[in-house]
Amino acid sequence: MSRITALLVSIPACVLLLCVTAAGASAADSQSDVISRIAAVVNDEIITTLELEQRLQEQPAEMGLTQEQMLQSMITDILMEQRAAQIGVAVAEADIDRAVHDVEQQNDISTEQLEQALEAQGMSMQQYREQLKSQILRFKLTGIEVKSKADVTSREVRDYYAAHMDDYHLPAQIRLSRISLPLGPQGNATYAQAEAMRKELAAGRSVEEIVAAQPATLQADGGDMGYFKPGELSPVFNEALAGLKAGQVTDILQSADILHILRVEESTSGRVAAFEEVKDEISAQLQRDKMEEKYEAWRKELRESAYIEVRL
Repeated sequence: MSRITALLVSIPACVLLLCVTAAGASAADSQSDVISRIAAVVNDEIITTLELEQRLQEQPAEMGLTQEQMLQSMITDILMEQRAAQIGVAVAEADIDRAVHDVEQQNDISTEQLEQALEAQGMSMQQYREQLKSQILRFKLTGIEVKSKADVTSREVRDYYAAHMDDYHLPAQIRLSRISLPLGPQGNATYAQAEAMRKELAAGRSVEEIVAAQPATLQADGGDMGYFKPGELSPVFNEALAGLKAGQVTDILQSADILHILRVEESTSGRVAAFEEVKDEISAQLQRDKMEEKYEAWRKELRESAYIEVRL
């Protein structure tokens, strides 16, 4: 699945409200009323079976909501829209424009390319904007109703760290650099050149400088290998690295027809991360947990204070 496709299918479908009136109904409206029944009443608004069926058909295959699940989702959407209207929360066209622009920037696409991607998903730009509007409205509403109640104190962060220190244990690791060169037909001569490079590496000269100074015929290369946990490399490398400290160099190692020289650039023993290193991570996690808890409580309160009648 492409990044754009993943983006499109992740946004929940918007609530489409069908206004049904008895006065002035045309013959076509009367036919629709026969086909479409009331699926649920939410305070003074209704959800029709036609709307419900449309939402089920429009949902991405990955969601796979049942009829009952979709109806409950639509009820929640309406309750949130009603609450937003009650406290004066609204989404302006400029808000939606910015959201569309952000999507285009994040995916490095033009408006035309976005429209093409939407069309491939069976969605028009107007439908997409409606979905964004619903998403933005929910974000604004929960920010006002929920986020302000989910603040995390420094005491809570410290208490969590003290109770979960084992979760922040950092394993021992080493960062390596290497020089490699083919053994080739020269045999002892190549070993002699490798030994000269090994001595330069042990003296602290950079890998890049050493490699750059070699003749092209030697085919030497090398660079930073990154971080490794003890025992993570091949048995030959692990044995050669055992006990080495930062700045120390292995003997010349042979793997197949390649000679290698390794230098330990950094070496750290296992330790528990300091509080200052992880406090932001802990704070963010606690706030996410609180937000989820407060959101569920708020959503439950919305439903309990509303008139909801399911007629399916």
